[in-house]
Amino acid sequence: MDSQSLFYIGIILGFLAGVLLTMIVVKTKSLFSSSETRRLRQEKQALEKRLHEKDKYIDEMMGHAEKLAHDFKHHKPSEVHEP
Repeated sequence: MDSQSLFYIGIILGFLAGVLLTMIVVKTKSLFSSSETRRLRQEKQALEKRLHEKDKYIDEMMGHAEKLAHDFKHHKPSEVHEP
């Protein structure tokens, strides 16, 4: 074989190797990013659940506070007995 045909074979093989390596890197990166996405999605769900529980607790406490305020508003002050 002459040097010109070896040169073209080298260029073609180099191009194919570059494409193959690029595809491998993209696949590997997508695997890691999908696991990252999955982890973030689970973390978001956990945070939303905690937020919902805290909102529920705050609503309960607000209900108790409103009930106490209503009771104090309608409650007659007791007479103080002096000794």
